[in-house]
Amino acid sequence: MNFSYNGFNILMSRFNTIIHLILIFSLTFCFTSCIKEVSEPIEPTVLKKLKLIPENPVNIIYLNFKNLKKTKSWQNFFTEDLNVQTSESKNIFDSLGIDFNNDIDEIIIASQWNDINTYIITLNNTKNLKHNKLKESDFKFYFIDEKILFITNDEKKLEKVIHNDFESSFIKNPLFRRIINSIQYKEQFWFVTKNNSFFIHLLENGNYDAQKLENLFRTIQFINFSLRIDKDLSLNSHWECIDTYRANLLRGVLDGLISVLALTEPNDPFARELAKANIFIENKAVNISLKLSKNEFEKLRQSTIANKLKRITGYEQ
Repeated sequence: MNFSYNGFNILMSRFNTIIHLILIFSLTFCFTSCIKEVSEPIEPTVLKKLKLIPENPVNIIYLNFKNLKKTKSWQNFFTEDLNVQTSESKNIFDSLGIDFNNDIDEIIIASQWNDINTYIITLNNTKNLKHNKLKESDFKFYFIDEKILFITNDEKKLEKVIHNDFESSFIKNPLFRRIINSIQYKEQFWFVTKNNSFFIHLLENGNYDAQKLENLFRTIQFINFSLRIDKDLSLNSHWECIDTYRANLLRGVLDGLISVLALTEPNDPFARELAKANIFIENKAVNISLKLSKNEFEKLRQSTIANKLKRITGYEQ
C-alpha cells in the first residue's frame, strides 16, 4: 500500500517541538552531577520491532505515547505538542481509520544517509482500521499484524519484512547491543544518532580549531539521549568514543564550553545550571545526567542561551 510523501512529512512535523526541546535540553542541560543509575531493560516487544529497522541507521527515535500520557503533572506539555496541526494530516489518518491522538501507543522512526526512512507505529485501537490505498508515492505501508504498521520508502526492505527476512536488520549491527545497553531510560523517549555534524556546528561557534574539533567528533561512534518523566524530568546522554583517550578529550571540550557560557552569561538560568556541571567518563564514553523539576524545566525553557542554541542546531521550526 502507498503512503503520501507530503502527508508523512506532516506526520513528522508533529514531533518537531517535543524532539527539539528534548534534544536541546539533553545536550545543554545534562551536565549536573548525579549518581549513575542502572539502565532500564528494554521491553521484548520493542526489541522485536527493532528487527524491522535497516542494519545501519543514522538516527533512531523512540516515543511511547502510552507511557508518556501517564505523566499527569506534565500532561499539558505533551498534549499541546502532539495536537493535530493540519487538515491534510488528519485526512491521511482518517483514510486509514486512525485517530492520531488516541489510537497510537508507540512510534519508532529510523533514517539513513540515503534518505531511506522507516516508521513503525503501534496502534491501541484497530476497530475502525481501514486498509485503503493512498496516493502513489515513494512511501508504502504494510501491516505486520492488526496493531503494528510498518512504513518505508525502501521497497527492498519492505519485501524482506513481508518475507520475514531480518538478515540485514539493525539487530545484526555490530554496535547494536552497545547502543541499546547504553540507553539509560527506555520506556518513554530515547534518541540515538551517528550524525554529529550539528554538534560540530554548535562548538565551532566557540574558540576551537575547526579541523581538530571535526577530527575528534569523527571518533564518536554514536550519541544517545533518553528521558524519564514522573514527578521530575530525568535526562541522560551517552557519547560513545572509539577509546578512553578520545572520551577524555571530548570531556575537555565540553567542560570548556560550559566554562565559557557560565562566564559570559552568569545571570542566565541555563548558565547557572551549567556552573554546577560535572561530566564523567565511563569506559570509553562521556556520560551526562540531570534531574529537573517541572518548575526548573520551565525556567530553563526561557533561557536566552537555549533559544540561541535552537537556532544554531537547526531545530527551531
